[in-house]
Amino acid sequence: MQTTKSLDKNIQFLITANYQRMVSFEQAAFLTNEPSFKEFYLEKAEESEINIKQLQLMLNAGNPAQNLLIEPVNTDAMLAGIFNGKKSTLKILATVKSIEKTIANWYKTTLKEIKDLPADMVGMIEAQYKSLNNAQVQMEYL
Repeated sequence: MQTTKSLDKNIQFLITANYQRMVSFEQAAFLTNEPSFKEFYLEKAEESEINIKQLQLMLNAGNPAQNLLIEPVNTDAMLAGIFNGKKSTLKILATVKSIEKTIANWYKTTLKEIKDLPADMVGMIEAQYKSLNNAQVQMEYL
C-alpha cells in the first residue's frame, strides 16, 4: 500500500498540474478572438478548477485541519514564452494541445503510481484523466 507521504506527493503533483492547465486555458481564452474557442477554453479552465477542489479534498481527507489552498506557483516561469506575443487562433490551439498532452501524460504516470489506493480515489483520478483525453479529442475538431 502506498504511504501517506507518497500519496500526498502524487495528489499535490496533480493539483499543480491542474493549476498549470487552468492558467493555460485562461490565458488562451484571453488571447483568442474566436468566441467558440474562448468558450471552450474557459470551460476547460473551470474543469481544472473543479479538479483541483476534488484533489484537495482527497489530499485533506486524512487531515481536515490542513490548509486547502494551493501552494503559490510561479506560472510565469512555467509558461514562459508559451503565450507571449501576438498569436493566431491556430498557434494558441497548438500550444494548448501541447500542454493538454503533457498533463494527460502526467496523469497517466500518476495513475500507475497510485493503483493500490482505494478504488474510489483511483476512480476519481481516472475520471479526470478521461476528461483530459476527451478534451484532446474535442480540440481536434475545433
